[in-house]
Amino acid sequence: MDNALLDQPAPPPTQPRSQSELSMLLAAAKSNGRWIMIACVLLGLSGTVRHWRSLQFLAIENQSKESPFPLKNVSHVLGTWRAQEGAEATLDPEIARIAGSTDHVIRSYVDDKTGERVTVLLLYGPSQAVWAHTPEVCYPSSGFNTVIPSREVQIPLESSTRTVAFREALYGKSRGGVTELSEVYYSFLNAGVWRSDMSGQWKQFRYHPGMFKIQIERHVKTAELGDSPVKGLLSLLVEEIENRSTSPAAPSTAVAKAAGREAD
Repeated sequence: MDNALLDQPAPPPTQPRSQSELSMLLAAAKSNGRWIMIACVLLGLSGTVRHWRSLQFLAIENQSKESPFPLKNVSHVLGTWRAQEGAEATLDPEIARIAGSTDHVIRSYVDDKTGERVTVLLLYGPSQAVWAHTPEVCYPSSGFNTVIPSREVQIPLESSTRTVAFREALYGKSRGGVTELSEVYYSFLNAGVWRSDMSGQWKQFRYHPGMFKIQIERHVKTAELGDSPVKGLLSLLVEEIENRSTSPAAPSTAVAKAAGREAD
């Protein structure tokens, strides 16, 4: 066995590299070094841009934490509707926190012409927290049954040819053997657009972190939806909020373009 090891042929001698081979290797090393430097620079720029954008998003979020105007300043008289004195309320602090409210008001309005009475909830808060709190979730969890499932309706505005999307639904709750019926309308304002369903808009919340919500409840006697007198009040509330709101600082062109790409 020892002889076998000793008898193995010696490895061929290492041939010296030619000058051209050394030049090629040196050029390849320099080229790889340049690409590594370029990659490092690009990574550094990418990190800087991301940090800059994060600071912009944080600034936009901080600017949008509070309502553009105090919701208590919404007019007590809207057309023929008048807010009842002493009938203004607020949400329980814990409920307001869960609902994402940074400002809200609850009022009872009465139509001087018909005597109809409604309860109006106006709310503002972070989009990520507000959008998911809909009557479809909140009413059944409070003991109401769905009599007519929610559906989208278009509310015409009184001072323009526009319409605004709301959802309407009918809920019932038994009290002392009697079923009380409530029709409910609601919509959200985000990024300058009213929508009744925000579930598909979550990508834009980072760029538009503030959201308004209008919700109206009216007790009714018949289990049907249709030509409700509250639609006129909804129109007036939409216009009131739009007129009183001031546009938040617009994001930079770069951020706006990025928002469009992410939304696509």
